[in-house]
Amino acid sequence: MKIRKAVGYLVTEQRELEVDFLLDNTQISEIVNRFFDKMEYKERKKWIYSNVAEPNVVLVDNDIEGEQPPFAYEEKK
Repeated sequence: MKIRKAVGYLVTEQRELEVDFLLDNTQISEIVNRFFDKMEYKERKKWIYSNVAEPNVVLVDNDIEGEQPPFAYEEKK
């Protein structure tokens, strides 16, 4: 994954200093896990419901092996 991020600010030119860099799958996984690890369960659930399309979410039952059916969002009242 290619990302561009500001790493400093050039005061004399009044602009950000940016770098382009590549992340491998391990780095992406570490960043995403740190992001979610800082949240409480309720915050994670809210973020996922707000930012991930329903077909891409599966509720995992650790007692069942193999494929599991897709997760259905709760109806908001």
